[in-house]
Amino acid sequence: MSYLALYRKYRPSSFDDLVGQHEIATIIKNEILNDRISHAYLFSGPRGTGKTSTAKIIAKMINCHNLGIDGIPCGKCESCLNVNNNDVVEIDAASNNGVDEIRELRDKVNLVPTYGKYKVYIIDEVHMLTTQAFNALLKTLEEPPKHAVFILATTEFYKIPATVVSRCQKFQFLKFNIDDIVDRLKKICKLEKIKVNDDILYEIARLSDGGLRDAINMLDQLSSFKDGKFELNDVYKLNGVVSFEDISKLIIYILNNDIKNIVLFVDNLNRLGINLDKFLYDVVDYLKDILIYKSILNDSSYGGVKLESIKNIYNLIDYEFLYKCINSFNDILNKVRNSGFPIIVLTTNLICLSNSFKKSDFIVKNDELVVEKEKNSTNDTVIDNVSNNKLFIDKKVRINNTFATASKINKENVVSKWTLLKESIINDSKYNSLIGIFDDIDVMAVGDNNIILSVKYDSLLDRIYNYLYDFEECITNFFSNNYKVVFLANDEWEFEKKMYIDNIKNGKKYTYIEEVVEKNDDNVYTNSDVDKLISIVGNDVITYK
Repeated sequence: MSYLALYRKYRPSSFDDLVGQHEIATIIKNEILNDRISHAYLFSGPRGTGKTSTAKIIAKMINCHNLGIDGIPCGKCESCLNVNNNDVVEIDAASNNGVDEIRELRDKVNLVPTYGKYKVYIIDEVHMLTTQAFNALLKTLEEPPKHAVFILATTEFYKIPATVVSRCQKFQFLKFNIDDIVDRLKKICKLEKIKVNDDILYEIARLSDGGLRDAINMLDQLSSFKDGKFELNDVYKLNGVVSFEDISKLIIYILNNDIKNIVLFVDNLNRLGINLDKFLYDVVDYLKDILIYKSILNDSSYGGVKLESIKNIYNLIDYEFLYKCINSFNDILNKVRNSGFPIIVLTTNLICLSNSFKKSDFIVKNDELVVEKEKNSTNDTVIDNVSNNKLFIDKKVRINNTFATASKINKENVVSKWTLLKESIINDSKYNSLIGIFDDIDVMAVGDNNIILSVKYDSLLDRIYNYLYDFEECITNFFSNNYKVVFLANDEWEFEKKMYIDNIKNGKKYTYIEEVVEKNDDNVYTNSDVDKLISIVGNDVITYK
């Protein structure tokens, strides 16, 4: 017996088995159960979203002799067993789009069904019909015989004449969400005994772009690959796309002004025959998802790129970089599409984009993202530059040290006295500038000597870090404890908290790391505007104290 493709083998046979499209299924199912069947339906939507499957389910339901009250065809009556052979006429309008074919259909429409009550005409890709063919169909479509039901399906609704649309019940099929596709793939894998992890299924679902048929076909292909033992990279190779891990490396090359690796990266795209339009679209989509996580989301519930795939660079790129890169890659995409030399255009524009950024501290070593303070430094910790290049603090070390000794008692001790701390500085002229800061921060975690504070608004981070030393001195004096502070945006805190929880679940232990804080010889609190004035008019005119 010849092999049956999985998407055909697992085509839904009832509305209960149909994935997604719940509103459409409910409306049509109720129409059939209440004997209010329309004479013409128009299904529009992207490929692989269930249009033809829904049409065949309708044909089975309206012809079943023993239809249950739940709307599920019995599958045993004469009509159910023969419906696809006699009472369902499928017409491919892509190859039968002329007026002669439609006239032939119009002449045969009066033939009564063989087994059931209705004869169902499914015209797929109906937008391919010629204007003359549509005109020939109009009258029959408007007043068909009582036993005829027309179901028109199209992926390009806007090409259907208004005169045809007005004679049909219209239903818009939407793309499936990733979770629905993954659930369906899991069921198929279980029935077919295909061993595959969830990460691969999620990538298959994402790359299918909302089309369930494409996703099932992809799984079908992969299950025949390497004796059914396939990995995530095989999914990318099969689809001719670049993984998010590789995209993140390209972002680091751009940040690091690493021209050599940028050129090698593009050469590799050319060697593998990667579709550049698709690649650039994936890069923009990847950056867009990072922007969404940083802007409005505090968990991994977003249905785009999974949070784990961006964790390497999530905290290392700011909004300015994201905005600039998204706009730049969009411009590059337009240039590549209109160029006779797309590889050259891509390479030169990526180099220009990289040169537009300052020399960064981001580098890649051994395929892992590492951040260093200086290129000749052996210290592989994350160094954050704050306070207008006047102060360096080890942000990652401070987060680590907070988690290493954090406790509920420590946090309760600080939080319970937080209001008193604020009140204590109201009349202290030295700390007057800190009063407003307390309204914009929250205590998130407290260790023996470290505190993580969340800032309500990302735009306040730089301003607040300008007062870091004053702030630390203030709370150290109040609590009689030499606290080191790190300020995080809300999304940064949620990310670090999630990472902490995951690490604890996986048995990782946080150990205290000795921190080295460096400060320039210049006064930390030097006002940049005053510096600018002094450089213009001289110290003899302006003195800053």
